[in-house]
Amino acid sequence: MKKAYRSALLILLPVAAFALPCVEETMTLTKGWNAIYLESTPTNAACADFFAGAPVARVAAYYSDAYSSTRQIADDGTEIAQKPISYHVWVPGDETASTMDTLVGGRVYLIYATNTWTKENFLGVPSAPRQTWRATSGDTGFMNIVGVSVDATVTVGAKAYFGEGPFGTSSSVAYQIGGTKTAAPTFLPMTIGSGPRLHGGMAYALTATKDGDWPGVIGVLGDAVAFGADANYASITVRNYGTTNHTFRFTMESSASGETPPPISRRLPRVDAISEPGYTNVEVDVAWEVSLAKDEVVEQIFKLDRSQLVAGTEYGAILVIEDLGASKMCVRLPIYVAPVSASAVAYPTGLWVGEIALTKVTMIDDTNSIPVTAGGTLKMSVMMHVDTNGTCRLLQRVAVGIDTNGTARLFKEFSSVPAEVENPRRLSTVMMSVDTPVVAAADGSAFGDDTAFTWTVAPTARDNPFRHAWHPDHDGKKADYSGPAPSGDDFGNYAQPVKPELWSITNRLDFSWHEDGIGAKPVNFPYNADETTSGVVTWEVTGLVSKGPIKSVGTFTLKRVFKAKELE
Repeated sequence: MKKAYRSALLILLPVAAFALPCVEETMTLTKGWNAIYLESTPTNAACADFFAGAPVARVAAYYSDAYSSTRQIADDGTEIAQKPISYHVWVPGDETASTMDTLVGGRVYLIYATNTWTKENFLGVPSAPRQTWRATSGDTGFMNIVGVSVDATVTVGAKAYFGEGPFGTSSSVAYQIGGTKTAAPTFLPMTIGSGPRLHGGMAYALTATKDGDWPGVIGVLGDAVAFGADANYASITVRNYGTTNHTFRFTMESSASGETPPPISRRLPRVDAISEPGYTNVEVDVAWEVSLAKDEVVEQIFKLDRSQLVAGTEYGAILVIEDLGASKMCVRLPIYVAPVSASAVAYPTGLWVGEIALTKVTMIDDTNSIPVTAGGTLKMSVMMHVDTNGTCRLLQRVAVGIDTNGTARLFKEFSSVPAEVENPRRLSTVMMSVDTPVVAAADGSAFGDDTAFTWTVAPTARDNPFRHAWHPDHDGKKADYSGPAPSGDDFGNYAQPVKPELWSITNRLDFSWHEDGIGAKPVNFPYNADETTSGVVTWEVTGLVSKGPIKSVGTFTLKRVFKAKELE
């Protein structure tokens, strides 16, 4: 079967909630039996539709894993002897004789045609090859039917393609499948050592000396690079199934419909044990290579900038993996992205959780009011919620959970979580007063620019550090604080107009996404796939000492961890 690998975005498929990118294939049948390797699942996968008007009398799908997937065990633990069904068939116009009705990519088909026929340029979602091998020694009449996956313009020798597989030595035999008799195809031997040429999109029969799974030298874990709903990352794992070292070339192909692939980057390998891996943009038709030893595995990690996606737009591309060695194997996989929906939780809405690290503080003396480097770093957790209107709130505690409709929900108090929210979790931080669990940002404050929060720990608050009515240094010595207040005291600082036993404590916390508060120098706020951000934080506390406020300065880091629209 000839293939032209022009990829395209197509209409919605039943297997997904959004469009998938496809490759374009051409199937050519000669009169008699044809052994076809179907690389992709056609968009019109129903046999009756795909073969409409075709001179096809019988289509048989080969299930290579039938012998391992149909084992049954009796109640006494013994295995039930049964003959596995290796083929499912479709007979045009005969539903009784048919045991299948749709085509699936990545599978071998034996097709009997009564005349030559070509189906050109049909679209399909590509699939990674899968092949389970069964030992043929002592099993008269059984052979493994295996598809060849190489580029449409390439032919490859049987030894080069299959020589590192589980079927044995170069003396093993491959068979070309054909014949014109309707009863069964014929098998023409092609000794592997003689180097017969194989064609991509065709299937061949092979003997094997042992059982095992072997798709070819390129093994892929997964069927696609799939960015699901709200997902920023996707990955694919590739293994060298050969017996020697192989270099695999990766390329992203664009859509033939002209759609621009989504803004994707790939993770670079770590240079050493200390450095953090970086990312580089994946450009259309620009390849990168990975060399793998026998049985070595590599995970290709991709990330997506969702801030550039447009609601209602369908994105996608094709990832091509080629063996640069003798096998010339070529695997194609879809890269697809769940489209942005009207109900999506837009960035930066949601719960942000992170840490503040204070490294400077003012000295408590008569002269210094400027923060200086402290003897250590004070770290505390911090939580912030941004709602759909951009309102930003600092939180002391919160309850999170998913309701029965799959909606992320956020609550001020754990006790107010309704029954439809399953397995809620409570989060809290020690940085705020327990009597002030929610603090709205000051007017004009904006997440990602400069955001200020102010709250007061009341004199009678449960966590006021001065609240100790029976302390021996307190003149009142009774809970009623009956001692008179000295002349000139500011009664606004006290629990009541009496001798100062308790003080309120005012806090102001400023988050700035600019270096040293300079607006012209932004710090790490642009959207990134990690959905993390950082900047400078200043914490000013008034009421702890009589000489003025204590000011601490440091940094903060935040990560969006829960995409709840509102704080309930």
